[in-house]
Amino acid sequence: MTMAKFTKETRRASRYPHDSVLEILGDSDSVPADAVRLVDVSSLGASFTTTRVFAKGALIHARLRLLNAGVLEIKGTVVRIKEKTNFTLYGVKFDSVRGSRP
Repeated sequence: MTMAKFTKETRRASRYPHDSVLEILGDSDSVPADAVRLVDVSSLGASFTTTRVFAKGALIHARLRLLNAGVLEIKGTVVRIKEKTNFTLYGVKFDSVRGSRP
């Protein structure tokens, strides 16, 4: 019988899987420059995958449309980058989140 090894969760906020589209906004802050795949989200940040290149420390302005919650306008900073074979996984710490109801 194999025993599962459990480790203590060290994150400050729980993550929730979220297979959705995150719109990365361009310089005009109203027109999407890219659509990336959201992987998970917490109250403090999110992670997403894309083939687009962002540098650590880059500022991100994005929009997330949630069916029951409306549109979230997100500003954040890239804090983690993990290279994969066909894409890159980015971790973003939220600097601000504004919501509007549908």
